[in-house]
Amino acid sequence: MVPRQPELVCHMQKLLIGVRTYQVENNAEQCEEQLADIRAAFPQATVLLLICGLPPGPRMAAHADAVIHYSDRPLGLGIPTRKILEYAKQNGFSHAIVLDGGRQHQATEIAEAYRRNLGKADAVIPERSRRFLFTRGQLDGTTMEDLMNGFLRIRTGHTLADPVPGAYILYDTARLPLTTFTPENSWAGDSLLVEELLQSKAKIATPPVTVRSGTYAISSTQLVFNAVDALEKQYGMSLEKVTQAVRQAPQDFLYQGNLGFIDAILDARRAHGYRQAIGGMKALILAGGKGTRLRPFTNTIQKQVFPIANKPILHFIMEKIAKSGISEVGVIVGPNQDQIRNCLHDGSDWNVHVTYIEQDAPSGLAHAVLTAEKFLAQSPFLMYLGDNLLRDDLTDFLIDFIHSDVSASIMLTEVKEPEKFGIAELDGQGRIIRLHEKPKEPHGNLGIIGVYAFRPDVFQAIRAIRPSARGELEITDAIQKLLEMRKPVGHRLIRDWWEDTGNADSILKANALILDEMPAQTLDSIKVEPGCIIKGRVQIGQGTVIRNNSTIIGPASIGEHCTIESSFVGPYTTLGNRNQLHDAHIEYGLTMEGVRLESVGPMRFSIIGKNSQVKGQSPKPEEHVLMLGDDTQTRI
Repeated sequence: MVPRQPELVCHMQKLLIGVRTYQVENNAEQCEEQLADIRAAFPQATVLLLICGLPPGPRMAAHADAVIHYSDRPLGLGIPTRKILEYAKQNGFSHAIVLDGGRQHQATEIAEAYRRNLGKADAVIPERSRRFLFTRGQLDGTTMEDLMNGFLRIRTGHTLADPVPGAYILYDTARLPLTTFTPENSWAGDSLLVEELLQSKAKIATPPVTVRSGTYAISSTQLVFNAVDALEKQYGMSLEKVTQAVRQAPQDFLYQGNLGFIDAILDARRAHGYRQAIGGMKALILAGGKGTRLRPFTNTIQKQVFPIANKPILHFIMEKIAKSGISEVGVIVGPNQDQIRNCLHDGSDWNVHVTYIEQDAPSGLAHAVLTAEKFLAQSPFLMYLGDNLLRDDLTDFLIDFIHSDVSASIMLTEVKEPEKFGIAELDGQGRIIRLHEKPKEPHGNLGIIGVYAFRPDVFQAIRAIRPSARGELEITDAIQKLLEMRKPVGHRLIRDWWEDTGNADSILKANALILDEMPAQTLDSIKVEPGCIIKGRVQIGQGTVIRNNSTIIGPASIGEHCTIESSFVGPYTTLGNRNQLHDAHIEYGLTMEGVRLESVGPMRFSIIGKNSQVKGQSPKPEEHVLMLGDDTQTRI
């Protein structure tokens, strides 16, 4: 029997509703609506808003009786739950409802569950019609939640179908000791809350409730696996052990999940573990230097921001570093540092933080490391030369380094002309015993590429070396000094492509390699006149017009606001933004922004700088190879 209205009012005056919310830029309105719904459904109750992330705005705070902004980032569910229970006990509330933010639950249904079970149960854990855990990664949210619930099911043997729905009605707040929830176990918070209720022999009601569509509880795999880490520690078992139990008796564990998603979840968890291990490292990108081998282009553009497939080289590097899990990136800059800063800004585009470090003169790679010593401090770090591109992922290289006892590790690749590279000499067991800089008589063909990992003892080695014949502190000398100090040096042999984009030939080769892996693009929004031909994988920017029987053969990348008229483009060609092609033929080439080609071709193996113009005569001349810097006008 549902209590009479006066009795309900009396009970609601003893009721505290604690709303746990993580506020980001785009959910403030949703939070306000949820608080308004709660106020309408529970007019006599006290509403406490527990918020992390961005602070609450005035409209949001106006809907709550009290607000606690406890952190600028998520700290798990245990901490806000403890604060709700503390507030309840300090202010004499015998009843409490702990509710997730985001409007997942409908306040009217929670209010109905509160009324119907008042006096009949010690607690209510509603059973949702649909799971709302959502992740932006490659995880199935419902299966992930079933696996997370498996920890509690194995520990307690409970039979609740939906034990952690993000809504809990407690008719006796004294039943839950505050000591249950600590900063150390906060990410396991709701499982601990339910475990306390089960262990106290509480009578739990599980009425069905519906949830709103388009809502979610956790928005990133990082937060999901933070919770899994805490559950493993709290319950002394691994996620792999839970999945074994699930596979043996899926009917006991899977509420709405699917066995077919488990392997993908385990793979994602392992990748998360790798990123966590790497996350303690820092990265150092060397983006100084004059780029003399790339003149005339580097007279006006810093080589590390040179566009490959219409994207600066540094952007490819930042993507690899961010993907590995490193979040603190130092960038060595020199005289043209404004171009580097304008390219990377603060690093937020890749969810990393960038610190710029000025090197007063290009005095060698090892000197750059010393220049960054204050930033690097005692962290192991990745060093990446800012003009290097490689296809291999960094994760395996860094994981091997982190889990080894080596003081340094270097990436190696087989080279055809070892006398032009730094070469690593290995012994019979595959260990590095010596490094040679451009040896006249090479001991092998394993060239050192521009990707390294170091521990802090490299600083001691650098201070122990002298400048080379060209007056620079060489990183190969520093690594050799580590070997002489009996510090082991590891290595990883890459099997895929790598390019040092230090000259025009390597720029064109790198451009072709990147284009070769470029995905196809839907061209529905591009203006292509009848009679034009587009074949292969082609990416075309907004505002570009293709007309008058032009042909584009991929792979090719064409920038924004270009006009291609009566022309042939590709394959392996990049055209920058605002290019104008009229009766032109270009393939295996690269043009930068604002280039105009008129009555020219065929042009092959060419690079044309910004705002340059090339004009030919009719009949068209023979094939040309052009290397033109910025703002050049040429007639051929």
